[in-house]
Amino acid sequence: MNGTRLLRILVVIVFAAVATAIVMRMSDPTPADAGSPRMLGVLGVQIAEIAPRINAVEAQQGGVTIRVQRDATGWSVASRDGFPAKAQTIQDVVRGLISLQKSQRMTAKPQRHGDLDLAWPDSKGIARRIRIFAEGSTDPVADVIIGRAVQSPAGVYARLHGEDQAWRCVGSWNAAGDLGAWLAGPVSDISSEELQQVDFDGLVMTRKDAQWSVARPDGQAADTNPKIEAMKGTLPYLLTGFQPEDVRRESAEDLARTDQVIAMIHLDASHTVEARLWLDGDAAWVRLAPGDCTGEPNAKLNQFTEQWKGWVFKLPSWRANYLKPLFAPAPAPIPAPAPIPVPDPIPAPDSALAPSDRPAK
Repeated sequence: MNGTRLLRILVVIVFAAVATAIVMRMSDPTPADAGSPRMLGVLGVQIAEIAPRINAVEAQQGGVTIRVQRDATGWSVASRDGFPAKAQTIQDVVRGLISLQKSQRMTAKPQRHGDLDLAWPDSKGIARRIRIFAEGSTDPVADVIIGRAVQSPAGVYARLHGEDQAWRCVGSWNAAGDLGAWLAGPVSDISSEELQQVDFDGLVMTRKDAQWSVARPDGQAADTNPKIEAMKGTLPYLLTGFQPEDVRRESAEDLARTDQVIAMIHLDASHTVEARLWLDGDAAWVRLAPGDCTGEPNAKLNQFTEQWKGWVFKLPSWRANYLKPLFAPAPAPIPAPAPIPVPDPIPAPDSALAPSDRPAK
């Protein structure tokens, strides 16, 4: 009897253990590798260990490749002729990859990767491929495809490039994908309150009591110019918080363009900025340069002019839309009315002529 009771107790214990395991399995039907600790890094790649030796980061998305690299002078955007890179974005990318942890096994079928925005190449332009390079190696130490973001808990779908197994990862991935986020900036941050005057298209715009007004150089009103509203809504704010969307080296053709417009921005009587603007398709570009600068140095202006030398900048698309009216051709002058023709005089009848003037019969 005692043996039978002991056997029953063991059966109950085993049954309870099995039931507990089934319940746990049902609560997480596709867990990460059983028995493996939650590893620091992305999908098992120990990025944190090599972080001090990272010397290049490459991001690809939608046909655009951004590569930043580090040398003795700091970080620069190699894919944009060495323009200085924004260190904060690089840190966000590396820290974001370090934070991601495998939480759930997803599909391992390549034909299903697109459902998670993990297909590569990605025809939708959503997936991002991030490659991390470190000193002493020409091959990437991490090569990761980042897909769609997920919530509860926050994270993303991800997989290692070259591997089919996809994972749901939790972590604080929030790295920007557009080029502008990788460029050092802002390249200018001079508010409209710090300006006195803007000259454009033969007009003078001045500020009084926080309001901008436009007049002709002779002081007469310029209400007939259709560009006035666009001038007042854009040019005083051109230098405020200007983070370019793209950048490239200045060329001789930029200065020689015949389709550019020029605004002279006066900080005060002794310091001006010349802004040359032009359209390239739907994009607006600008070349910034100090104009007439005399008297005492302007510390804030000097802070940015070094960043302008030798570069032209693409304005954010939302700014370009507001600037487009400035490129409209000037309205043609109204032609003078044609003179009214004067008809030839009507000959007088014979009866009205003097006898000597009457034609001979």
